[in-house]
Amino acid sequence: MATALKSIGPHLECDICADKYKQPKVLDCMHSFCQKCLEKYYTSRYAGQQTIPCPVCRRETVLPETHIQGLKTNFHLMGIVEEVSLQEKVVSSVKKTPEEDESKCQKHKGEVKWFYCETCEELICRVCTVVSHCKPKHHYIESGEASRKYKQSLKDMFPDFTKDIKRLEQSLATSSQAKQKFTQNVSKTVKAVQDKADKKRAEIITQETKMIAEIKQLQQDRNRTYDEHQSTLTMMLESKKHLLGRSQDIINTASDSDFLSLYPIISKDLKSLKSQNPPQIDPKLSYLSFTPGQRIGDINLGKLELRQWEMCREFGTEGRGPGEFNWAQSVTATQPGELAVADCFNNRVVICSNEGQHKGTIRVQGKPMDFAAIHNPEQRLLVLDGSKYVKVFNMKDNTLVMQFPTVPKHQVDKTEMDLQSLAIKNSTCTIVVGDIKRMVWTEHRPTDGEILHTIPVQTPPYYLAVDDDTERVVVSGYNTGKVDVSDSKGKTNATIRPTINGEPVEYCRGVCCDSSGIYLVVYQGGDDDTGHIHHYDLDGRFLDCLAQGLYYQCGITFTSDGQLAVANGHSIQMYHKV
Repeated sequence: MATALKSIGPHLECDICADKYKQPKVLDCMHSFCQKCLEKYYTSRYAGQQTIPCPVCRRETVLPETHIQGLKTNFHLMGIVEEVSLQEKVVSSVKKTPEEDESKCQKHKGEVKWFYCETCEELICRVCTVVSHCKPKHHYIESGEASRKYKQSLKDMFPDFTKDIKRLEQSLATSSQAKQKFTQNVSKTVKAVQDKADKKRAEIITQETKMIAEIKQLQQDRNRTYDEHQSTLTMMLESKKHLLGRSQDIINTASDSDFLSLYPIISKDLKSLKSQNPPQIDPKLSYLSFTPGQRIGDINLGKLELRQWEMCREFGTEGRGPGEFNWAQSVTATQPGELAVADCFNNRVVICSNEGQHKGTIRVQGKPMDFAAIHNPEQRLLVLDGSKYVKVFNMKDNTLVMQFPTVPKHQVDKTEMDLQSLAIKNSTCTIVVGDIKRMVWTEHRPTDGEILHTIPVQTPPYYLAVDDDTERVVVSGYNTGKVDVSDSKGKTNATIRPTINGEPVEYCRGVCCDSSGIYLVVYQGGDDDTGHIHHYDLDGRFLDCLAQGLYYQCGITFTSDGQLAVANGHSIQMYHKV
């Protein structure tokens, strides 16, 4: 025992007060802190909230009804701290330890908890097996057998955990190699620029300085991306190593009571971290080269070859005729080479080619706010026109096929709703509808519109998008100035709060997704030319600004050939990557 105490000595001090643990409470991340320290930390920063972030690793723990007091006490750690304290004071008498208290049944005086109820995941005494944990509703076994059984269940998880750690280490090494390759390319590119500049130094010094500054800025920006990626991988690696080490230590040193008390938390954390996959980084980030200029008269040093977005064309003007729009509210890709535009105040949906050639018109009763296309042989176009129904049109002949509500039919007339957004889960063709009045999105079967799920949201779903790979739903909140990235059950995984020139934006508008992340239209109130198109990853991290100085843009979508189409008031702007 003395050897074990010596090896874990550095872990006997609370990271908040830097003193020995007093009534240590354990968080979901397996870090422990004094109860009073946690209470002071919670009330001073997070009073009233249902979760508390760990002061060390920032991982959040959901609090029970009694808040800090209701968290599990780390009796194993208490026992070790008390034994160390007793040794330091050279006390000859042996005090009753929390471990001994914990082994006694609090419900039945004098009874020892010799059994473990597998149904309730808690230690029980002989009387409990007859009174409150009796068979067949409860299944219990002897505590020693339970300890051996669940120790083995955790040990069975260790090999997969070790494999995960190796994969993370490999991913970290791959990322480091990519960064090294990029650094080499930077050096080669800088040299190429300088070699060309040496020939006409006196005439081209300004161009050289500017271009190298661009390279260095690019290096700084991309290195930041690599560093963030490696930091994420390192955090995942350290979390798994930490949890594995703690789990092994508790299995090897804790008593049955202590182990079984901590087992539900350890098991839950092992399963949770085991399911995490390392984030991927775009291999194109290491691309960089220099193309020397050929002109001799007016010196042209050359240019850096970078892939970036730029507007390739714009079509449409204000009006009511073909090729004209009276407020293009939304845009979606219907089929290869074709777009549909919500011509809001003309009460119509305009079908056109990606080049703007008029192909057809669908008349609607109200003002079309949003729509989405189901890409299957039936070729259906779903339209929201301000009513309480989703209208479904046949894109082959532009006729209305059916309509369906987002609440049960008998509740339509007495339910207030405001349907603003549509999206499609392409893997199943499930229809997703955003209702800003009820603050929900609803999911519907594509064949008949039957309601499958109703998901509450925290941000009003003015605009929706679905990531095809993860089926995460992106909710853009218009005048809230924020965007939520949620899982399929509505749990928020990340919140994006865009800024322009360091100031929070006033409006988050159209949003779409592809394999590279989230593309979002943001707008700063006041002037008409403050629109930006931002690019984020699915974890909400800012990657790039594609365009700025734009007019009052609304909807945004990807075309079948990877272009971006943006509804821009009375026109449609098309962007491609060059």
